Amino acid sequence: VLLKKLGDENSLLRLELEEKKATLDYNNKVALIENEKRQQAETILFSSDIYLHLQECLEAGKSLNYHDWQDLAQLVDGVYTGFTEKLYSLYRMTEQDYHVSLLIKVRIQPKDIAQLTAHSKESVASTRSRLYQKVFGRKGSSKDWDDFVLSL
Repeated sequence: VLLKKLGDENSLLRLELEEKKATLDYNNKVALIENEKRQQAETILFSSDIYLHLQECLEAGKSLNYHDWQDLAQLVDGVYTGFTEKLYSLYRMTEQDYHVSLLIKVRIQPKDIAQLTAHSKESVASTRSRLYQKVFGRKGSSKDWDDFVLSL
């Protein structure tokens, strides 16, 4: 009787293990696909005309104009479906909030965000941490906001 009970438990544990392995395999495949999508998105982004224009503006010490922002938003929404919609559904952003978030999404460094938005580095840092607090209802660092935006 004890051997049968142990055998039944063993079979049950084996099934649970197989189920966990299948779940892990599935999650790994999803992660691989997500990673591939992210890599493709970044390839498109970093070779785009607007991204190259951003780099030129940085080299020339210029900020972005209205049309540059429109082009960047269109590109980001094309590559990361619904990015703008997701952001605005979280919090009613100002234009500055949105511009900072767009530049974070395309991996522009904070000091460069300051230049491209014609704001100080301190203003950009406070925008990022304020957004985190507004969206999540708790204190967070500028980097916390960046990590969140990159995850969208």
